[in-house]
Amino acid sequence: MSILKKTLISICLISASGIVGATTVTGNVAVDNDFIVVHSPGNGSPNNVVYRGVHGSQWRNIESFNFNIKSDPRSLKTCSVSVIAWGDGKVSQGMSAILKADNAVYSGSGRFKAYQSNVTSSGWAQNGGPNASQINTLISASLANGQPPYNFSGTVASGTSPWGTLNFPLVNSVNSSNFRWIWSTSDLRKKTYSVFTTACDNLVKPKPVAVNMPGEHFQCYGVKEGDRLPNETIMIEDQFGKTRAVLGKPVLLCNPSSKQHKDKYFKIRNKERHLVCYNYVKQDKVRSQALEINNQFAPDQIVNGQRELFCVPSSKKHLSRINPGRPVKKEVGVSRPINFKKQ
Repeated sequence: MSILKKTLISICLISASGIVGATTVTGNVAVDNDFIVVHSPGNGSPNNVVYRGVHGSQWRNIESFNFNIKSDPRSLKTCSVSVIAWGDGKVSQGMSAILKADNAVYSGSGRFKAYQSNVTSSGWAQNGGPNASQINTLISASLANGQPPYNFSGTVASGTSPWGTLNFPLVNSVNSSNFRWIWSTSDLRKKTYSVFTTACDNLVKPKPVAVNMPGEHFQCYGVKEGDRLPNETIMIEDQFGKTRAVLGKPVLLCNPSSKQHKDKYFKIRNKERHLVCYNYVKQDKVRSQALEINNQFAPDQIVNGQRELFCVPSSKKHLSRINPGRPVKKEVGVSRPINFKKQ
């Protein structure tokens, strides 16, 4: 078995973190009387209306929808999700909702802040509702002045007057004894917009972001006909510990390399510095550790295996070509050079 295969086998993947992108949020909402759902990225980015109520005055129909939230830590720090509801000034108004992603946020859980505005509501969601400027005002005021909502006595699952019992598809994601209708004011007949807001990090767990680490890139090739080193013991130490080791033969040659990845170009920093990697003849055992690695491709979670190679900065000189032979068959992720012989 090649040293490259052994090295790959010795690295045991726990689970892939995946390429950082977005996390899907599923929502179940019922509002008396009507509503829109707004995703606010923050940092000056525009607010996004991700769902607009379609049942109008038929608020007993639970409305279900999906939308995506960026899951990198920087985005989650400024992101929020709001349900903007409005009454008609005639009957009681309130909101019951479940939002589910990595975690569930629901009315009665203490994860929503409520804000009662003085902005007059008009029309139903499909025919009216707040315009873009009003949405900006409502969301900003909610983030700055939101308070714990009023919780109607009883639970949605057992039924609360005047709304009665409603069956939410995501009800198994919540503590039903806490799942309640909530409202933003004790005056339930106001004809103004109410805003119920939760922070995105209540819903979504942050995912690591792929990072560009400084330093050289290398492309590595298998080595043939290398001489074994003298049988001398050396001491090697890194963050995983130290070992008394005897190194064997050179098995990999790594060239400094440029790389084009998507819209980024990484140039060679030092074209004279190569790496030559030796296998181990003797070494102490190393303890495995759960780790998270990160680079330009994607973060990942791994468990380290036993030491396989020790690499040292090296020079390289091309010798005259003798008997080039046949190209070496490629393995996955490995390129091998044409065979050269020393003069």
